[in-house]
Amino acid sequence: MTKLMTIVIENAGAEKGYLLLKQQGEWQIAASGTIDSDAVKVREAIPIQTFSKPILSNAIIDYVVRTKDSVVLSDAANAGNFTRDSYIHQQQAKSILSFPLLNQGKLIGIVYLENNLTTGAFTPERMEVLNLLSSQAAISIENATLYNTLEQKVAERTQELSQALKDLKATQKQLVESEKMAALGGLVAGVAHEINTPVGTSITVASTLADETRLFVTAVEQGQLKRSVLNNYLEIAKESTDLILSNLNRAGELVQSFKQVAVDQTSLEHRTFLVKQYLEEIVTSLTPKLKQASQTLTVTGDETVTINSYPGALAQIFTNLVMNSLTHAYQLHESGQLRIQVRREGEVL
Repeated sequence: MTKLMTIVIENAGAEKGYLLLKQQGEWQIAASGTIDSDAVKVREAIPIQTFSKPILSNAIIDYVVRTKDSVVLSDAANAGNFTRDSYIHQQQAKSILSFPLLNQGKLIGIVYLENNLTTGAFTPERMEVLNLLSSQAAISIENATLYNTLEQKVAERTQELSQALKDLKATQKQLVESEKMAALGGLVAGVAHEINTPVGTSITVASTLADETRLFVTAVEQGQLKRSVLNNYLEIAKESTDLILSNLNRAGELVQSFKQVAVDQTSLEHRTFLVKQYLEEIVTSLTPKLKQASQTLTVTGDETVTINSYPGALAQIFTNLVMNSLTHAYQLHESGQLRIQVRREGEVL
């Protein structure tokens, strides 16, 4: 646009000139220049109606838009069809030239030129030069507009893809968190199921011991304590305390193993662990699912095999393998047995 306006003003003999382009449904001034200034102003397009004081003849612009013909006025204020135009009358305009920039019949832009220093400034010779320039100018402007539009679309698409990538990463993070929470939910169910047995047994035995203790205390208070009652109570107390301690120790071990599996599934800790023992702990957490599916799962093999890796990843893989087997390897209510064997073959587990 800078080159176009410079060439047109110089070759036409204009005092000032404007280039108008249609943007957002209205004609706007995209560039302007004067003969006494070396710089052509390429600006953000401004609608011609927004100027408080007109800087060109809107009537002439409307005519060029409507007819796609050029307007050449040698003495605009005193001759021609636009003598009553308010801008021309106020400015006492002299030479005015406005011509369309057409490409294959499509109106691309409008050039508006004025020379208020002399009449008849836009001669036929100069018009011939401008006609030669106009078609090439129209093509150049359209290409530039298309290129600018393409750049804008690429920028918009890049922004959309960038936002989509952010959304995808956020969704991925949510899915990972959901997967972790689902794994923990299954783990909690396994904990509740497995701990229920030793804790329930301990409660039953403790209740029995409490009843026997009340009877023993009553016998002592009433002076009816016999050796047989004492021996019977001592025997029950010993068996009860042994059972309570055994079951509570089992519950404690289960809690500890479940706690370790839970930590592994929610973190990326890298450590050395016994493979078979760790798999057995995971199997325990899967017991409710196995019972619902009428399946049994056993882990056999070398107790001493250790690996230095990510136990949480192994737990996830092992759990997915078992759950997929339960879902796809058996018909509904069909019983079966899954076996996992841990062994070392050379340097490979």
